[in-house]
Amino acid sequence: IIAAGLPSLLRQGLGSIATILLNVAAASYGDAAIAAMSIVGRISFVINSVIIGLGQGFQPLGGFSFGAKLFDRVTRAFWITVRLSTLFLVFCTVVGFIFSEEIIAWFRDDADVIEIGTLALRIQLCSLPICAFIMHSNMLMQTINMPLRANLIAAARRGLFFIPLILVLPRFYGLLGVQMCQAVSDVLSLLLAIPIMYTVFKDIRKLKT
Repeated sequence: IIAAGLPSLLRQGLGSIATILLNVAAASYGDAAIAAMSIVGRISFVINSVIIGLGQGFQPLGGFSFGAKLFDRVTRAFWITVRLSTLFLVFCTVVGFIFSEEIIAWFRDDADVIEIGTLALRIQLCSLPICAFIMHSNMLMQTINMPLRANLIAAARRGLFFIPLILVLPRFYGLLGVQMCQAVSDVLSLLLAIPIMYTVFKDIRKLKT
């Protein structure tokens, strides 16, 4: 129970710490920056909730298939989930990019908040489509009892990379560093997830023989 649940704890626990640090970093640039980054965070949360829901739908199928030694079904279901989620995220990215100002204005009709939030949202949207692979990789490893690798991926996006970045980037890039922090963290998390998932699929292929 602990091994299977720890990645979820890391995702949510580190996410809370990351949010606190993000607000502290944004506070240096005024209330408008805090409000803008909070709005972008809420928008990302709603979008990512859909991806998490798809992943949770995949997990019972993936777990049952792995336990039944239907390894081809595990990998096929994983890639179907990743493709479906990525398509949804690409759609959200396109719509969000076009209507960034209007979306931020729904939450706060303030010129400074809209200006800061629009740029932050567009930067974050640039890395949004790759989040499907990162999240579902974590969920797959969580499901098929690979807890160490699952914990590493779970900690990466909102902890392992995000926390150092939110402490460093604003010192060099100011407010832009705050706005770009999550996108940079997403790219680094993808670069970590790819080789780890290569080893996962390699281990699954060995189980088939």
